[in-house]
Amino acid sequence: MKLIHGNSFNELRKFGSNSFDLIITDPPYDFSRDVVQMLHKEFLRLAKCIIVFTKPENPWIYPADQHLFWIKSISTKNTSKSYSRFVEKIFVYGRNVWNPDRHWSQYTNVFYDLVDGKLHPHQKPESLIQRLMLNHSNPSQHILDPFMGSGTTGAVCKKAKRDFIGIELDEHYFEVAKNRLDQQEEQ
Repeated sequence: MKLIHGNSFNELRKFGSNSFDLIITDPPYDFSRDVVQMLHKEFLRLAKCIIVFTKPENPWIYPADQHLFWIKSISTKNTSKSYSRFVEKIFVYGRNVWNPDRHWSQYTNVFYDLVDGKLHPHQKPESLIQRLMLNHSNPSQHILDPFMGSGTTGAVCKKAKRDFIGIELDEHYFEVAKNRLDQQEEQ
């Protein structure tokens, strides 16, 4: 487990090609198309399989190998000037591992998981990250989250016995993730 307080645009270049078995990430949704293209190319260089959360209005890169959907609980957040978005797309690229021994209900492409707790305004549910990780990786494999936020992917990696590297630029959320993972270690 390694946490890096830094800029992903700089840090990603430091890793060799095929350094990771899986990238699971939720990058900022306001990147320009040029930045998305550049990041996607870098992700493809680094990992065998990539899972990216994206908003429907500004999707990641087409075509993806698989399209998944996370239906979020209804919220009044950001509805003062527009409709509330209650769905996010999840794009899956490449094939690392496919663990078919799990129950069929783990393999739908629509998820309704709820966020438990609120450490970050864009936090993803641990249960959803866990499902994706268990479906697409094996224990001891190397997982990267270049936009770590509050460390949800790292927390799931610890429980699922995966090696994790997380990168976060924001100092506050880097500390939130570090404390979260340290507390998990103490339990």
